[in-house]
Amino acid sequence: MKSSRVWRGFFQFSAIFNFSAAFMMLFVPEFFFNILMMSDALTAEAIPWLHQFGGLVMVFGIGYWLISTNPMLHKDIVWMGCVGKIVVFTIAWIDIALFAAPMGFGILVIADLIFAMFFAAFFVKRGEARK
Repeated sequence: MKSSRVWRGFFQFSAIFNFSAAFMMLFVPEFFFNILMMSDALTAEAIPWLHQFGGLVMVFGIGYWLISTNPMLHKDIVWMGCVGKIVVFTIAWIDIALFAAPMGFGILVIADLIFAMFFAAFFVKRGEARK
């Protein structure tokens, strides 16, 4: 039972992380872009794209909160979150390598890779419990 409680707390933390990022993208984009060392890139043209991404980050956060209510029941969302976080990390580092995206952006998405590793660990642990 203790393990279940730990996983629930972890997925709540994951949700709060996403909600925080989404909040910044939607309501304080200047602050968010300063953190990412991208203040020069915040233009009127970038705002709609940032809002779209912020909305998606918020939806993933809702999914992580749902997982926290019953991780085994919502394991498909865990899989989707794992894949999504790996994709975000990979695309960010491709953008850094090929398009000179700011390093602050790459540093932030390391958190996504770490979350993805924990999501994958949940699957491994779940697989061992079924044996």
